[in-house]
Amino acid sequence: MRDANRLAYERELFAAAKRLGLRAQGDIEKSIIDHALTTVRGWMAAHGRPSDLSDLLQKIAVSFSIEIFEIHDDNDLEVLFRRIPPTREPALARLSAELDDSTDAVIMQRQNREPWEMPYLAVINCRGWHHSRRYFSKWHEVIHLLLDGRQLRFAFRRRTSKRKHPEEVLVDKIAGVLAFHPDLFEPVLASEIDAAGGLTFAVVEHVRAKIAPDASRESTLYACLRSCPEPVCFVKAQLGFKLAEQRQLDDLLSGLPDTSVPQPKLRIQTTSASPAALRSGIRFHENMQVPDASLVSVAYAEPGRRVEGEEDLDIWQTSSDGPIATGRIHVEAVRRGDEVWALLHLLPGARPTRRSTQSGRVKGTAPVGER
Repeated sequence: MRDANRLAYERELFAAAKRLGLRAQGDIEKSIIDHALTTVRGWMAAHGRPSDLSDLLQKIAVSFSIEIFEIHDDNDLEVLFRRIPPTREPALARLSAELDDSTDAVIMQRQNREPWEMPYLAVINCRGWHHSRRYFSKWHEVIHLLLDGRQLRFAFRRRTSKRKHPEEVLVDKIAGVLAFHPDLFEPVLASEIDAAGGLTFAVVEHVRAKIAPDASRESTLYACLRSCPEPVCFVKAQLGFKLAEQRQLDDLLSGLPDTSVPQPKLRIQTTSASPAALRSGIRFHENMQVPDASLVSVAYAEPGRRVEGEEDLDIWQTSSDGPIATGRIHVEAVRRGDEVWALLHLLPGARPTRRSTQSGRVKGTAPVGER
């Protein structure tokens, strides 16, 4: 986060804490998230345990007086307009234009509702690529009401998938936690990990089916990773270039003469780690080349096949510091479209290399299994 963005975000944290009656000191973000968790926990204590996280979301939305309406195509818009004509609810006249491909959702405060209708309407964009985000988008809109004290500060609010206001960043962070509320999510995850002997892609699917059926596969995976007691990393990789190669390629496309055209190689695009993996100090860096000898490369070359096994960590190297670690990892990898997804379990004895530690990337590390 850049300094200006961080300052704006800190101001938003202070404002949100004030609205919620929380003390604006210490780790304010954590205090706000804990407040949201406690609010939902109190609701569950009063109303009973929901069947799953989707059931929790629906019931919390009702308790906050929010009607959620999904838009999958233009027919859904027509159904909504027939039920609530824009002539009666003027804000709806903006909906067709506002709910474009850059918008995940719109929430509005009803101005001319019938006594039996909800005062808030959240319209969720489920068209195209937004469909996989619909579960998160619903939580996002509910959390706006929680932060606003059950009273929207704006009669009409549009949430885009592009650059976000600091308030939207905060709401996203809270949504990421509440969408996988630990009281419901973690017991199921722990049971599935125990049954399988570790975190696997199959475990993620089982957890998703049992407790978070409307969540996307990827968001469920990240939630599993955050709560996983094992030292495991998740990486997504696809063909790409080094930064210098990309600049060279741009020069070529600009018409500058060059006979050596760079070729794309399999590189890490995104990476995430469980708390135990973070403590180990071992890092798989973004844009790092995936070794040809790695099982991750094998999975990329063989679509449809799940590849699993162990490999040495020292084949994973950066161009400047060499191997990132010593020891071994257990790999589970599968290709999905143009990407390959891999779970990399750090086995006992794995540790970052001294050179990697001295470079400043990792500090205070210890071998896995030796804490």
